[in-house]
Amino acid sequence: MFIEPTIPVAFSHIGQRAVNQDSIYPAVGQATDQSQLFIVCDGMGGADKGEIASQLLCEAFVTYATSANQQFADSTQLSAALALAYQAYDNYLKQHPFVSRMGSTLALLQFHEQGATIAHIGDSRVYQLRNGAIIFQTQDHKQVNDMVEAGIITATQAITHPWRNRLSRAVVASAGTDDAASAKPDVTCLTDIQAGDYFFLCTDGVLEQVDNYVLETILAQAIPDQAKVQAILSLCAGQTKDNYSGYLIGINQVRETNALRTSVLPERW
Repeated sequence: MFIEPTIPVAFSHIGQRAVNQDSIYPAVGQATDQSQLFIVCDGMGGADKGEIASQLLCEAFVTYATSANQQFADSTQLSAALALAYQAYDNYLKQHPFVSRMGSTLALLQFHEQGATIAHIGDSRVYQLRNGAIIFQTQDHKQVNDMVEAGIITATQAITHPWRNRLSRAVVASAGTDDAASAKPDVTCLTDIQAGDYFFLCTDGVLEQVDNYVLETILAQAIPDQAKVQAILSLCAGQTKDNYSGYLIGINQVRETNALRTSVLPERW
């Protein structure tokens, strides 16, 4: 399967924070219609140096993909890239003893011959939309979601729960500990990808102003992709407290695709 995107549109803004702790790949303005790998990371504000944590995590995956000429087609490659990220965290913590902990979310989209691999850890999201409707989205790793699943609280209570921003899973390392086995991404392989589809990756700052209905409404409009992103940004500008970053990738052409989408995973390692 050969998947050719339109020119992807990226953004990354500081919001009302003092520092932008989001990192994306490719960098804003660097993606082309030949780009196949997209990453969005959100450094954890409660940990030290969130901006460094997201950068190191993003760079580790890019380094693995480029140096080993690998594609993230399954959990084996993702595990190897995560190991690089934890090594980078460990090196940084050893070199900066005043930093005791660092962490980040991860949202990844990789096009390859089998379709597309989507992997995420934390509450940065990946969506697939078709004809103005969401047909796939990742599920946030948050404590309130786990509590809803366990029947402790309801979905309505989760919206205003004091723990609603607490992550249940992230790529986190602490000085003097071995965290290399702690982050396990949810992974899905999609084979039902059609020309005209959209993929949207974003950090949780975007979601302060853009819910699923708003996202579907904007992406259903017959306007250029740049204008669609601008519509999202106009809702966030001056309103979003957190950093907000993302990628919009339209699918221009798909060759030798089949008509079925198969969740080869998802796996929970």
